[in-house]
Amino acid sequence: MLSRSIVAASFCRRIIARLGTYMGYAAGWGFILCAAFITFDVLARRFLGFSSQATTELTGYALAFGISWALAHTLTSRAHVRIDVLINYLPAKVRYPMHLLSLAALAVFMGFLAKGAWELVDESLLFNATDISVLRTPLWIPQGLWAFGILVFLVLILLMLVESTLLVVAGRGAEAEALLHSRGYDEEVAEALEAVGAIETTKAAR
Repeated sequence: MLSRSIVAASFCRRIIARLGTYMGYAAGWGFILCAAFITFDVLARRFLGFSSQATTELTGYALAFGISWALAHTLTSRAHVRIDVLINYLPAKVRYPMHLLSLAALAVFMGFLAKGAWELVDESLLFNATDISVLRTPLWIPQGLWAFGILVFLVLILLMLVESTLLVVAGRGAEAEALLHSRGYDEEVAEALEAVGAIETTKAAR
């Protein structure tokens, strides 16, 4: 029964993680489009004598939703920042609960943030609020994109917490730690060497 629960939790976690990966890619492309839009606006203002007059609003929206949409992918790729000064020196029986505690604390914080985000969206819908730019964009659209990213991040945290807790209970704490622990220097070096090797292989093939 416990093994089936772990498999089910892992399956659900991978689905949300895949969604988070696609959202992270979308956020990255959104930042690229922001840079292109700002460049165009600056050049148009300098050489063509006109401006979109919406650069600040649109790029601000893209930055907000881009950050929230990248949160889930950051967590699954273990690229988030953690201060692991002491936990690496603790015995396994202490490390595993500490990992779960840190994830649970993050879940509580994101739960409050998600609640506030969706209340903000609901309020904008209620009052039909728009921004003050020439586009008069309904605020629920950028706020909804931002809140959706936070919600996906929260769901991923909860699924990871459930899966990791079941792994620890089943005596497979090392697997839970591999899922939650931040990347070490050896992993980052190995990733860099792998990227360099891939580039060299491509050049050799040419």
